[in-house]
Amino acid sequence: MATQTIIITGSTQGLGFGYAREFLRRGHNVIVSGRDPSRVQSSIARLAAEFPGSEARIAGTACDVSRLSSVQALWDFGAVRFGHIDIWLNNAGFARTGAQFADNTADEIETMVRSNVIGSINAAQVAVAGFKRQASGNCGGGKLYLTLGGGGASGRVVPGMTVYSTTKRAVKYLTDCLVRERNEERDESMLIGTISPGINITEGLIREMRALPAERRAKALRQLSFIGEHVETTTSWIVERVLADKKQGNDITWLTTGRMVGRVFSMLFGSRRNFLSRYSFES
Repeated sequence: MATQTIIITGSTQGLGFGYAREFLRRGHNVIVSGRDPSRVQSSIARLAAEFPGSEARIAGTACDVSRLSSVQALWDFGAVRFGHIDIWLNNAGFARTGAQFADNTADEIETMVRSNVIGSINAAQVAVAGFKRQASGNCGGGKLYLTLGGGGASGRVVPGMTVYSTTKRAVKYLTDCLVRERNEERDESMLIGTISPGINITEGLIREMRALPAERRAKALRQLSFIGEHVETTTSWIVERVLADKKQGNDITWLTTGRMVGRVFSMLFGSRRNFLSRYSFES
């Protein structure tokens, strides 16, 4: 497979950093981004140390996805650095989970809406326009993936995720509209899709677990031991499917019904997952 260039928003930690690692492992160019410039540079250094000789394939710049000008600057940075953008993976977002609706603060609600909804709209606006320009210049289009979660793909009600799931349901609607536009225009120069990565043990999730009262934390950890996954497991599987994807409107879903059923049978007839042993959820 030819070398591709991938922009990943929110990639200084968690899933985004995991995606960056997996694309690099497969020989592709990666553009890391996050709101904090120092964390961007730290992430670049971590990746370069993990993959010696890859320095020329790693770049990064700060980006606040809630600001359109910042998102455009990220595209421009990548285009100047590598000449062509093949994949935009919009991973940046904010979640407050495990809380009743009234427990969300005004700042948390605004941050979720701005990061998850406005950020996805900004990413789509910049990436779609950028891919169209590339296609008109006979350089090929690209792929845009927006991130779902919290029942956003199906509209399923998930307790403790009222605001977060609402924002992700909006992202699903946005994606459906973008896919419809591509189909109506018979535009095959770009693919629009979504990624549903399931529940992964990231730095953010660990912070959320530590913030819960002991009784609620114990219940949440029991659920997490069943549905949770390690970042390196999920991101490797997702990256393979992103690179191979040729389907307009595809939803790359980790936690499928089949995988859930398999875990039920494993727990009933096999040994329990010793999944959380590597993490510390105590504050």
